[in-house]
Amino acid sequence: MATELFFRNPHNYIRELVECGVGNIAWDRGILVKKRIDPVKHAHTYFGMAIEYRILVVGEQGTADLRPGDTLDKPTGVYPTWKYGEEQALLEEMVARPIGEDEKVCSDTSLPGDERPVLGQEHRVVIIDPPNAGTGPGRRFLVYLKELQEDYPDCIIHVHGLYGFRPAFGMGFRSADISPREAAQHGKIMLPQGREEKYERVQKQVKWVTAMGFKPAELAEPRNRCIYNIKSAIWASQNFAELIKFRTVNDGAPVDTTSSDVEYVPRETKSIFNSGAPKKQDGDRFACDSCSLTADCKYYRAGAVCSVPGSEPTELAAYFRTRDSATIIEGLGVLLSGQARRVERAAQEEVEYGETDPEVTKMMGQLFDSGVKLAKLVDPALRANAAVQVNIGAGGQTAPINPKQAVAAAFRELELQGFSREQITPDMVAAVLQGKPIPSIPGELVEGTG
Repeated sequence: MATELFFRNPHNYIRELVECGVGNIAWDRGILVKKRIDPVKHAHTYFGMAIEYRILVVGEQGTADLRPGDTLDKPTGVYPTWKYGEEQALLEEMVARPIGEDEKVCSDTSLPGDERPVLGQEHRVVIIDPPNAGTGPGRRFLVYLKELQEDYPDCIIHVHGLYGFRPAFGMGFRSADISPREAAQHGKIMLPQGREEKYERVQKQVKWVTAMGFKPAELAEPRNRCIYNIKSAIWASQNFAELIKFRTVNDGAPVDTTSSDVEYVPRETKSIFNSGAPKKQDGDRFACDSCSLTADCKYYRAGAVCSVPGSEPTELAAYFRTRDSATIIEGLGVLLSGQARRVERAAQEEVEYGETDPEVTKMMGQLFDSGVKLAKLVDPALRANAAVQVNIGAGGQTAPINPKQAVAAAFRELELQGFSREQITPDMVAAVLQGKPIPSIPGELVEGTG
């Protein structure tokens, strides 16, 4: 599903948005006050009648939705806004109950017009101040929001304040906003597949540059980088979760630079990689960020598992309904914990009855298979081949061992240190595999690894 895209606080790149024909804007109320900007007059000045605009004025008191003809005190809608750190029960109530159906709240004249919901408005909830997506708490919160969006597909969850394409477009949220200016100002471009690159290094990513109608040399200008990032974000919002095999070989056909961003459709090719792509190395085609084929892979997405047909993680992506590696690791950890408890109970029953149960053997095999997949995700060294060097314990002792043995040894190491199977988390297994010390309280490791 495509993600509705808004561009955040464009006081310093509004002309680039106009050139791209983009009118979806999300303003922070604080920025409007600080810069003394009237959002309606600002839109009339730059968009006029040429570009249909939509403005979200975001604040803790509510998010006003302004369309052509609206004023700040008479918006199209005012959406409930939840700030990270507030009670999650409040957020879940906002998502479950459309505020636009509550006549009492919508007719409460004691509220200012830009804070009062409008009867019949769309069911949208705005999330503000999310934690950094690169931290442990940030990843867990985004996974929670992803599950909430899946549970309430009719609610438009809008996440305000995101920066990377992966959290904005790869988690299934129905709406998000980003800011392309900061990256451009620091000499970076935001490639549609989610990776940020210095513009000097885009020679290896030419296909992603030409697909947006640019030549690498043109990105030396900050303004062009900003426009590139805008177009890149538009493409990613519509296609980040799709596996589009666009043409990358030079067949003499001109690059399409005339179609609008909405109408532009990359041409397809039958091959997944370029004709001159490097050969597959040990450990490739598992996690995108550690694969040597990323420069030529059209399926590459930042922070995702491999989706090349025939690769091992395709089953994982299908099972968890996502390519996001952090979400899959979280899910595998929960699955592994549940399987471990079941195997332990079944093994105890074997001892009590004095008989070997083939079902227990089968369950143990499934447990090890899940452990192997988890180990490969958290430790790239285990993807190369069946026999690898693995660190066991804080002492850093190494031994040739296969992934199944590595996971079993990690569990044994943790149990010897006094942890029960229920307490063991994916982060703890990863720490043992990498030879890192295990803290006395499991929660310390979970927070510390973020």
